[in-house]
Amino acid sequence: MKVSTSILRLSLVCLLALAVSPVFADDAPAEAPVPVVDTDEVAKEALAVFKDEYKAKGLRGDDKIAARVYAAKRLAAVQHPDIVKQLTKLARLGGKGNADVRTAAVQYLGYQNALPGLAGKSVVAAMQKNDKDEVLLLNGLQSIQALGFHGASEYLGDLMKHPSYSVKKAAMKAIAELKDMRHVEVIFALLKEIKAAQGDSWDGVSVTVDTGTAGDGDQKAAEAKGKAQLAKNKAKAGRGGGGRSQRDMGPVVEEVLKKLTGMEFKTSEDARKWFDANKTAISDAVKELDALAKKQLQDAR
Repeated sequence: MKVSTSILRLSLVCLLALAVSPVFADDAPAEAPVPVVDTDEVAKEALAVFKDEYKAKGLRGDDKIAARVYAAKRLAAVQHPDIVKQLTKLARLGGKGNADVRTAAVQYLGYQNALPGLAGKSVVAAMQKNDKDEVLLLNGLQSIQALGFHGASEYLGDLMKHPSYSVKKAAMKAIAELKDMRHVEVIFALLKEIKAAQGDSWDGVSVTVDTGTAGDGDQKAAEAKGKAQLAKNKAKAGRGGGGRSQRDMGPVVEEVLKKLTGMEFKTSEDARKWFDANKTAISDAVKELDALAKKQLQDAR
């Protein structure tokens, strides 16, 4: 049966729309087996099969694209640097006719969880190159989560300011699922802004992340980061791009904070007490995430 690319991409949008719902599942998934890198021989055989299937001899148009997407999916079942390399090539293909192949490659790079640094780096590069393709971005965010890739923290922060409301939500969900406490200052700044817009007082809540340096540089950096985020949000709202975000982002932000902290903060005083009691734990979590991100990126070289 012939499947059009428009239907294929629409299906991806529908699935991802469910994935970025502001209500995140609390049930922990069953523990998966530790992934291992396959042998060179297995990878070589998989690549040979892929190259033959990818030719899609005798097929045209949408049927040919569907066959290529399927070939990429079969290839991604093997965990190996050479497989990541081939999927990366597909993710870099140019032209509108290759949009589904690019998106599929970004999605299937998320299967390479034995190589999170190598695959994650390729996912982010493809997303940055195709930053106007919302479907690809949403698939990329799913892959970053699936890989447990912590080297994308700065980019996730950038996507929180993306023009697309769905991309903003998905970026925040990724931050929550990755337990990325490096964003907690910005998340709290967003919550304060939303609460203020609703007429609630959340003044006085501050977040301090101790990076081990002397002086008050950490606090000033946190405050500056929060203020910069607020300024960008307000500027975007002034251009007419933040209206829906301002109305609807509140539940998303609150759920992200719940995921990150395990708490629901009803008042600024509740938040202040919790942060005062957990400064050391937050600092330790940030340092561990930075170390893990550094290792993943080193492994990607």
